[in-house]
Amino acid sequence: MPVGGRSLIRRTLEAFDRCAEVTGITLLISQRNLLEVARELESDGWRKAIDIRLGGERRQDSVRLGLQSLVKDPPDFVIVHDGARPLISDDLIHAGLEAARLHGAATAAVPVRHTYKHVDRTGFVHGTVERSDLMQIQTPQVFRYDWILEAHLKAVHEGIVVEDDAELIEKLGKPVKIFSGSYSNVKVTTREDALMVEAMLAADPVRV
Repeated sequence: MPVGGRSLIRRTLEAFDRCAEVTGITLLISQRNLLEVARELESDGWRKAIDIRLGGERRQDSVRLGLQSLVKDPPDFVIVHDGARPLISDDLIHAGLEAARLHGAATAAVPVRHTYKHVDRTGFVHGTVERSDLMQIQTPQVFRYDWILEAHLKAVHEGIVVEDDAELIEKLGKPVKIFSGSYSNVKVTTREDALMVEAMLAADPVRV
């Protein structure tokens, strides 16, 4: 998807390519998009080698495959990030790494700003969710490599399915530290999201 004159995935990758703290990039792509993305990234100018691999059936499977591809030369920490969040910043990457170095696992998050209600299948409200301690989770999520690999292998063995990688760490009984995300760190899942990203890019010439 083009966003502000460049593909969304290119914008996301460029953030990690320019970050000095990142030493390698592994990109997990669906079979349907594999050739198109590979062609998109053929151009010169990348500072780091990008290892493009076929992902799994679910997001969870894709992350595990990416982690297993690093077993021969394991890093101390890995950053897991949604390719559909193109406005990731150096500051967010750095904050995640700092939190993970101290605590072993960390995830970006922002306070919930909307009101949420419990609703039954017939459409009637059965209560309002207390939001004072609720956070909206984002990526990047940063982990000790040994922790997150163990968590994913445990999930395969026990048939555990989760919403995000931090939940797997929780199931290991290990702490996950929150660090401040950004409301501009939008995940593009609809055309409206893409328009929002384009508007933010237009308002910030440094990012264009």
